Amino acid sequence: MDLRTMSDALGAAGRKLSPSGISKLENGDRRVDVDDLTVIAYLLRTSPAALLTPPDEQTTLTGVPESYLPEEIEKWARGELTLTSEGLLAYWQQEWVVCLNRVQYFESALKHGSPSQTSHDDYTQRLAALKERQRHIRERGVQIDPTGRVFDAADYAGRFGSAE
Repeated sequence: MDLRTMSDALGAAGRKLSPSGISKLENGDRRVDVDDLTVIAYLLRTSPAALLTPPDEQTTLTGVPESYLPEEIEKWARGELTLTSEGLLAYWQQEWVVCLNRVQYFESALKHGSPSQTSHDDYTQRLAALKERQRHIRERGVQIDPTGRVFDAADYAGRFGSAE
């Protein structure tokens, strides 16, 4: 969407912002307030959280320590994770359990035979991706809590099992 079109759409939505004002937002020369953010997200057919989340190639946000992974920053911006030791522990425990369940599913499906070669190849690729995800979670889990609590399914069940 070009600057003039965005400016006109903002005006129609009740939020006046000139093309030069939008250009300043894009270049980082003007701060975005909450009202700007919400109407721009609406007009771009996305969410405010998506606009706040850094692009994949950017791994940091101003004011947030660089020790967090892009995945953690994205989940935090979407309100799905708190950037605390307990929040990170809970998130990675959940990811570990989900990953284990998916690995078990695909291994079982491959062991008992897939309906077609295409499915078999797809399942094999998915299983490889899940094994890589497992490795990633294991590395981050050790960074978060060297005692291994991220991988303790009993601890996870004790913390979240009653919520189901």
